Amino acid sequence: MTRRILILDNEFDMGGKEKSLVQFIAHADRKRFHFAMCCLKSGGYFKEALMAMGVPFYDGILRHRFDATGFFGLTRVLRSERPDLIYTFSHPNTVIFSYLAKQRGLADRVVVSYHAMGDTGGTRQVVPYLLPLLRRADALLAVAEIQKDYLVETERLPRDKIRVIHNGVDTSKFQAPTAAERSAIRKELGLGDHEIAIISVASLKPLKRIDALLTAAAGLARAGEAVRVIVVGDGSERAALEKLAAELGIEASVSFLGLRDDVERVLKASDVFVLASRTEAFPNVVLEAMATGVPVIATDVGSVREMVEPDASALIVSPGDDAALAAALRRLAGDAALRARLGARGREIVNERFRFDVMCAKREELFEELIAKREAVLQ
Repeated sequence: MTRRILILDNEFDMGGKEKSLVQFIAHADRKRFHFAMCCLKSGGYFKEALMAMGVPFYDGILRHRFDATGFFGLTRVLRSERPDLIYTFSHPNTVIFSYLAKQRGLADRVVVSYHAMGDTGGTRQVVPYLLPLLRRADALLAVAEIQKDYLVETERLPRDKIRVIHNGVDTSKFQAPTAAERSAIRKELGLGDHEIAIISVASLKPLKRIDALLTAAAGLARAGEAVRVIVVGDGSERAALEKLAAELGIEASVSFLGLRDDVERVLKASDVFVLASRTEAFPNVVLEAMATGVPVIATDVGSVREMVEPDASALIVSPGDDAALAAALRRLAGDAALRARLGARGREIVNERFRFDVMCAKREELFEELIAKREAVLQ
């Protein structure tokens, strides 16, 4: 029997969560599961890709922020799709609408997935009025053990409802390049043979701390190191970051590539990956860099320590410690053997613990388990 899954999100633009979900749908057993996507706002970056996979896509349900009629639009979608389960995320709109859908018998099961945590300044992730609704969900999905602990200890959500399924990496796509492949991609990107390519993949917003990366790279350049910073992503801070690069005198050594569909190719040209964020939950791109054999420098945020082995596959620095970030960059830029050792261990860790097929199987098992329990109750 085919299980019908409606994925409900507020908006679906480019991001690690969205990219991972599209990959999951592409790899899932479509004989066992029928997926439909409902985006309350505009369809976003991945709409065409999902539609090309044959996934029904509904959007524009909310005409404006305070559209009180939005649930009636969602009701039409639910009656058309008849989902066995709604798989949604932590936005208040989607949590409330999912709860109402279940209460009105329009969906049997609800899973709420969390891809964020409170930040280092003490801001909480869950607004208090959502807590009673979340406690009535059939399952809450976390992407890391530390995130589960946060949801239990800080948000006071029930531990027995929280499942942890680590994100995974498609190692057929993210893999170490051949020497010829690496050389060709570096040539496309205009990288010199002796330049150290430092890459960061992120939404360009303040919490990602790309400014700290640029400042650290400027210090390397002043010390005579041939470095190139490659920034993949876009966002509200792009103009300010471009201005900062110019003020630091490294604008010619920084490439802002914008949004890319070929992050795996850019990683293959890179020597060091940097995650400088103030806060994260489970940054998928760290695993993508590791799978490609790129050594990682990452701030000690979220689940990073669940993903890496400090000093074996990555160098870990405290969030906000810009001096430590600069020191880690200097260390890797000047030690090719260390880069190779960290990169090799990173590949091993991904293959041992973070394969994409394992993640897909666990998520499918969760959906099947919840739907089967509902069927057993009805019999």
